[in-house]
Amino acid sequence: MKTTISNRGFHFIKKDEERIVSESSAIGDYEDSFDIPGSSYLWVGGEVQLNREEIAQLRDALTHWLENKRLPILGN
Repeated sequence: MKTTISNRGFHFIKKDEERIVSESSAIGDYEDSFDIPGSSYLWVGGEVQLNREEIAQLRDALTHWLENKRLPILGN
């Protein structure tokens, strides 16, 4: 899996060429939503099959997003 940054500055995690999770530009009702774009919602989905190790990596990435309000940078 790998993190890529869109031309609008939002992070997304891909496996091969499929997006697994992406930061959303939608603004939620959170105190810091306007200060930290992409911190309110995530797009999750696609038809991507993940093994146990990849699920653990995704879990850690989602935990990082909850704690830091940005998806982490992942390498291959």
